[in-house]
Amino acid sequence: MFNRELFDGKLPLANVTFLPSAAVRQLGSVRTTTERSAFVVRIARLLDGSAGDQPVEESRFNLRDEVLVHELVHVEQFIRAPDEAPHGPWFRERMRAIGARPRVCPTAELAVTGRWLYRCPAGHEVIRLRRYGRRQVSCRRCDSRAYNPKHRLRLVGEITSAGDAE
Repeated sequence: MFNRELFDGKLPLANVTFLPSAAVRQLGSVRTTTERSAFVVRIARLLDGSAGDQPVEESRFNLRDEVLVHELVHVEQFIRAPDEAPHGPWFRERMRAIGARPRVCPTAELAVTGRWLYRCPAGHEVIRLRRYGRRQVSCRRCDSRAYNPKHRLRLVGEITSAGDAE
């Protein structure tokens, strides 16, 4: 649909693989193969639900479609203007022409809830989507420079419902 409406059917979608992503800070991405003949577009699963239906300021698209169009403009840029900066003048002008927001990331309040609760000795809490691995991590609010064992974060547990930890 977008290829026909926005790109006059000229994007090589047969060479584009669309994959879901578990990312929450990066809602979309596009990568090329070494030959620059095929593309991999990733869209965050976070946008599958109602979060993707949110309107985007300065755009005619909802958040899900805005991210998809943003990545498709990157695909077009790889083909038509490969020497341009990824979010440079060519990209911004193309986004404006389509009716999408020309900035890198749409502003939207996404309710991202973590799954793992950590607490430091001072009582500061850190909620993360992924568990820390085997490395030890300290509270950045207590000491932002480097790991400090005095401020070591300890796993409280997995969050099973709003505010609860096992």
